[in-house]
This record gives sequence, C-alpha cells and structure tokens, in this order.
Amino acid sequence: MSGGPAADGGGERRDGAGRAVLLVIGDVVTDVVARHAAPLAPGTDTPAEIAILPGGAGANVAAWAAHCGARVRLLARAGRDAADWHRAALVRAGVDAHVRTDPEAPTGKVVALVDGGGERSFLTDSGAAFRLGPQDWEPGLLTGVTHVHLSGYLFFAAPGRALAALAAAEAHARGATVSVDPASAGFIAESGVRAFLAAIAGADTVFPNAAEAALLTGLPSPAAAAAALAAALDATAVVTAAADGAHLAAPGAAAVHIPVTPVTPLDTTGAGDAFTGAYLAAVQSGSTPRAAAVAGCATAATAVRTPGGRPVVRDVGRSRGEGA
Repeated sequence: MSGGPAADGGGERRDGAGRAVLLVIGDVVTDVVARHAAPLAPGTDTPAEIAILPGGAGANVAAWAAHCGARVRLLARAGRDAADWHRAALVRAGVDAHVRTDPEAPTGKVVALVDGGGERSFLTDSGAAFRLGPQDWEPGLLTGVTHVHLSGYLFFAAPGRALAALAAAEAHARGATVSVDPASAGFIAESGVRAFLAAIAGADTVFPNAAEAALLTGLPSPAAAAAALAAALDATAVVTAAADGAHLAAPGAAAVHIPVTPVTPLDTTGAGDAFTGAYLAAVQSGSTPRAAAVAGCATAATAVRTPGGRPVVRDVGRSRGEGA
C-alpha cells in the first residue's frame, strides 16, 4: 500500500462546498440488455425484452456513488456516435462527467444476455473505451479529490495501463487513496494473472468478484481469496460473492463475512458496480470499511431488482439519441 490519508493542504482536496471528491477513471459503454426467460434457441428466435442503456463499469460505479450521496467526477472516453448522450446521462445522475470524444473509434458496446434467473453473459466491443490514455489526463482532475477509483478495464490496453499508473502516482503524491476493480476474469486470464497483479500493485483497496478473486489467488473460497489478496497486495480486499454477500479482509487478518438480504434478481448487470459505488460513497462520508461493505451489499440488492447497470434516473433516454 503506497498511499493513504494526508493533511488537507489548505482545502486543495475538497470541492467548493467543502466535500471530498471521488474521482473514477474508467469505461463508458452503450449496453444492449436482452432479458430472455427461455433458454437461447440456436438458429431461430428467442423472445426477449431488449433495452439500450448507458453503461460501463467505471461510469456505473460513478453513477451509483453519486446516487449514494458522494461528490463524483468521472474521466472516460466515448465515440462521436454517443458521447453527448452518455455525458448527458451522467450529468443527470449527478456525476461531474469528463467524457472525452474520440475522433476515430465508436463508443464501446456491450450486449448483456440476461437469463430467467437474472444471471448475465456479455459480448463486448470495447471501442473508444480502450483508447482512454494519458492524453486524456489533466492534473486539475485531482482538485478536491481524496480517492481515485480505477476500473480494471484500464489495465487491458496499453494506453489505459499508462493512464492508471500516471493517475495513481499523482493521487498518492497528493495523499489520496486508490482502489481498483479487476472487472473481468476473462480479460485477466488473457492478459496474465502475474502481469495484472503487478500492474495494480500499490492500490489501497481492491474489489474483485468471487471469480476474479479465485483466478488471482488460485483459491476457490472467497474468504480465503480475500485474505490472500490483502496480504499479497498489502491492501484492503473486498470480494463480492453475489448471494453470499461480501468478504472483507485487511492485510494480515482473516476475512470478515458481510451477508446480504436474499432477493429475487431481475438483472444482475452492474451489481458489483453498485456495491463498489456505495462502498466508496460510504468511505468518503467517514464510514469504516465494514460499514461501507454493509452499505454496498444493501445497494447491490437494490441494483439486481433494476434492469441495467445504473440507478434509475428520471428522464434519461432508454435508447441512444433520447435525452442527448
């Protein structure tokens, strides 16, 4: 762990209203969410409810954190085809949205297939999201910031890795803390576990789900994986485990289990993002990690009863071009 709380420095790390700011750096994508009660029927039609919604792990975390009362700033990148729509949706969600417009690549897109049990599978076209890099950074983004959250998708492309390293170094130099959401077991396996762990070394908190934690540690138990990650990274590890709640571990300590109230899920898309956003908002307001994890579990339980990956915000269009 290479960073931590520091003196305020004359208000530099507070916004104009005196509140701490959370900076999220990550992806914004267009989600095509298809909910199908019956199994997919190869070679023919499967009835489904389909919605086009603003998404992206980084943007979702920012929206949920704002929903939970945090002052949030987001740095992301989208294509000309949908940058204005995404920016408007984030602003309506209460996020200070710095969405750079990519002149060449289209906005990233994810097709989320959600089955009758609420479980989802993703088809991903990263588009402009994987082009977010140091060229999009400016030191002013850290004004008022006490914590920086990095979406794991940054670490799966060279520009994103460079931006993550730059932002983390500048944040720690100013006394801010840094967290990472590993984001994708599939992409971690493709890029290599050892390389990924090396890239996120220095993070103060990590938020893997159970599958990501098992991949990163080789341990199938979320509790054991949380403790192992905390020790290996010298960081707080928070492993989310769906209906099993979360497992919270500090370096050198056994994991603490945080249960979640059982609910019938409608759509699990973005549940981990909801947990992370609520956790970070709680910590920003002064909560302990355990209390923050309780808040995260409660918010995730709300999220799985809502289609898509964001909190419901009035007047945000459900298809590209509405509300832009």
